[in-house]
Amino acid sequence: MPTVKVSIQPEIISWAMSQTDESQLGTALLSNIRKWLDGTKTPTFNQIEEFSRKSHIPLGYFFLQKPPVENIELLEYRTIDSVELANPSRDMIDTINDMKRVQDWMKEYRQETGFDTLRIVGSLSGQKEHEYIAECIRQDMDLDREWFRQQKDANDSFKYIRGQLEESGVLVMLNGIVGKNTHRALNINEFRAFAMVDEWAPLIFINSVDSQGAKVFSLFHEIAHIWLGEDDLYNDRGNSENVNQIEVICNAVASELMVPFDVFLNEWNSINEGDEQETITCLSRVFNCSKTVIARKALDIKKISKKMYDDIVEDAIIEYKTMKENKTSGGNYYNNAKNRLDGCFVKALCNSVASGRTTFTEVFRLTNTSRKTFLEVASSLGGEI
Repeated sequence: MPTVKVSIQPEIISWAMSQTDESQLGTALLSNIRKWLDGTKTPTFNQIEEFSRKSHIPLGYFFLQKPPVENIELLEYRTIDSVELANPSRDMIDTINDMKRVQDWMKEYRQETGFDTLRIVGSLSGQKEHEYIAECIRQDMDLDREWFRQQKDANDSFKYIRGQLEESGVLVMLNGIVGKNTHRALNINEFRAFAMVDEWAPLIFINSVDSQGAKVFSLFHEIAHIWLGEDDLYNDRGNSENVNQIEVICNAVASELMVPFDVFLNEWNSINEGDEQETITCLSRVFNCSKTVIARKALDIKKISKKMYDDIVEDAIIEYKTMKENKTSGGNYYNNAKNRLDGCFVKALCNSVASGRTTFTEVFRLTNTSRKTFLEVASSLGGEI
């Protein structure tokens, strides 16, 4: 078969390179790209296909006359404070697009099957007092003030809060990779979670690469955004100087929902014997959260110094990196698939397939599953077809 040369605009090649981590391309391809840019060589179709595959940029984009304008509103909410985050990764863009398709499908399904809009979405718009916001959320979610005492660890806490959200109509999706591509791990430094506000189908996505305690905090942070009616792309860049006021409010709400101030103070005073580090460790177990969350609470009420807080944050970063390095991959495939998907979403898909509104092909596309996997997941979540 003859080699097919293709004409690609240099501007497109430059744009594609700005979207790509060069280390993913390999020496040979990178050398060719440089020659395409200086005009000493013309790419072949197979080479462009390889570039598309390794950069995760859709093949069709390479044949445009000008770089595409990807209108992803959620990217406007990023906190950018480093060269690393200057350009959004294809992994983040593709994840947001995947979740937008899930949300759009769920919104249409609910509209067509007689659901009402969700009162909770934006119900606290304009509110600024974090304790008032937290109390309203507790009431709406039927959440006891000391709900954490009934959970054995952070994993149980996450499952419990996720279940309460499901009852409220909020979709919660998780993943640590793009779709089902294990070679495309999501970067925790780029984003921990995001919230897509919609009165029919509000959606929260949690980056499951994160630690269990951090995932609980991220979930509560995004819950606050849903109730305030504000989209969010959360990456917890605590050292940034341009964190806006709503992020400060949502962090405070998340902290209050996880660690109510009065309960915290009583617990601190009952166990503190002068060793603040040990007290923080003990309280992280009481509240099933990270030591960072407890340290932040202690810092806010002047129980510890800023230096001690910074040291605890630094230790947490080191501990997380060590955990990731030692963690073995794998786990139960079907459990992983089930954890990624929202229960209400799966049941809605089953109902839609059973009624003939949705094809299995569409179901597999929306859930990144095969027939066998989806049926196994649906059965475990109470869905029937």
